[in-house]
Parts: sequence; structure tokens; C-alpha cells
Amino acid sequence: LVDTIGLSKGGKDFVMRKSVKAFTDTILDLVVDTEETRKEIVDFHGKKEVLYLGPDEQVIPEDINWVIQRAAKRGYDTPAAFMSSKPRAGINHKQYGVTSEGVNVYLDVALKHVLGKDPKQDSFTIKMTGGPDGDVAGNELKILHREYGDNAKIVGIADHSGCAEDPDGLNWDELLRLVT
Repeated sequence: LVDTIGLSKGGKDFVMRKSVKAFTDTILDLVVDTEETRKEIVDFHGKKEVLYLGPDEQVIPEDINWVIQRAAKRGYDTPAAFMSSKPRAGINHKQYGVTSEGVNVYLDVALKHVLGKDPKQDSFTIKMTGGPDGDVAGNELKILHREYGDNAKIVGIADHSGCAEDPDGLNWDELLRLVT
């Protein structure tokens, strides 16, 4: 962690931009299939990981564009689907609050075209950051249940206030009850 107390606005901005880039490269190190990752990463599940990131506070359009370009350069299978709210493609979630619908469109594409699953017919698991009381995660829970019902199994969820996990999938009634 970096203590930004006492830094100038420019100093805080520098730390944020470097943090976004470091986080992005760290995630790509874990999920892009290369000879090095096959050798160095311990894969307990033996399944391809498909990630979709959504920007949060302090992530600016330039960061989003960099993340997508970096995902492409690093060989991520669907770089345009790696992060939502691209400034020139779609509706900005910060302005209109619709990232959850976009997340689900890309999830559907990734499940079908990257993992070869039909989410309306096949069961799949999800681990989420962000809880049911958050705008994006709460809406995504409602959309997942609306679109896929019990085929979507939330096996882990975490946010600033707590976490829950169940390898068989958390109870949908309870998850939806917690959405505020």
C-alpha cells in the first residue's frame, strides 16, 4: 500500500496511474496462457479463467484505454471484453450506471466463445468482488439470476464488509434478498 497523505494532487495521480498499470499486469500475468505461466502458475482447477474488469473511482478513461491495449499486447483472448466503460465503445457506467448489463453481455460472449458453454443450458461458477449492496455487483446478481437462473452459481463473493463462499453455490434467495 502507498500512503498518499501529504502528496500533491499530481503525486496522488501518479500513484493511481502506476497502480492501475501494476494491477493490470499482475492480473494478466495470472490469466494469459504462455509458456512461462504454464511453468510458474499453480492451477488447481485446470480451467481457463475469463475475467472482466469494471472501473471504479479514480479510474479515468485513459486508464481504461491503456488496460484494453495492454490486454491485447499481452495476448488476452478477448481484450475488448477485459474492461467495461471504454470511452469510445458503449455507455459509460460512471455516468449512466449500466455496467452490470455490459458485464453480462461480455460474460455471455466469453462463456460461449471462449469456454464453449451455453449459459442458458450449462452450469457455470462465478467469483465476484463487490457485494450485493454495491451498484455493479448488486445489479449483476439480479441480471445473472434473470438470465441464467440456477445455472449461474456464485461460489464466492467479497467486498469491504465481508465475504461468503460455497463450492456448491451460494443461495440465490439470500443473495437477492441482500441486494439493496
